[in-house]
Amino acid sequence: MPSKNVYVAESDLPLFERASRLAGGMSAAVAAGLRLYLAQYENQREGAGMETIELKVDDGNVVTTKRFTGRPLLRWEVGEGLRTSTFRIYATARGQYAVYTRDDPDWSRMSSEDEDSPLWENPETWNSQWWRSRRRRLRVFADIASMRGELPDDLVDELEHLGDRPAIEDLDI
Repeated sequence: MPSKNVYVAESDLPLFERASRLAGGMSAAVAAGLRLYLAQYENQREGAGMETIELKVDDGNVVTTKRFTGRPLLRWEVGEGLRTSTFRIYATARGQYAVYTRDDPDWSRMSSEDEDSPLWENPETWNSQWWRSRRRRLRVFADIASMRGELPDDLVDELEHLGDRPAIEDLDI
């Protein structure tokens, strides 16, 4: 039977003796401790980058705040006329995908190098409704496949392209 020596500080002896009694032997106690340590380490790695996300969502004329634990995966924008739609996709702590969409004025089209943008002359931009963010929405999907037909195909393709990349890429540089 293989053996390993473990050197224990004198101050830790009571801890080792108690663990040995509870586990039915020192080997069982050390193995159980190592299993717990590795499980905790893996959980921390898998949860890397997880944070509390708060988003404003429109529910008719009422604005509510939705909160969940997740990690940002992708931000994708598409312009449509004078407006732009932004999609933010998050991986949730429970392994699902949260997709936050919002419709805003396309502010980049409002400026030009000579500060004489033709959009200022467009009557559509005179309406106060144009200046506001329109619909802000949060949808949850169980997996990427369920997004097909519900979100733009280019966006779903980009998300699939991300694949199983780690939340944080440790560089040895």
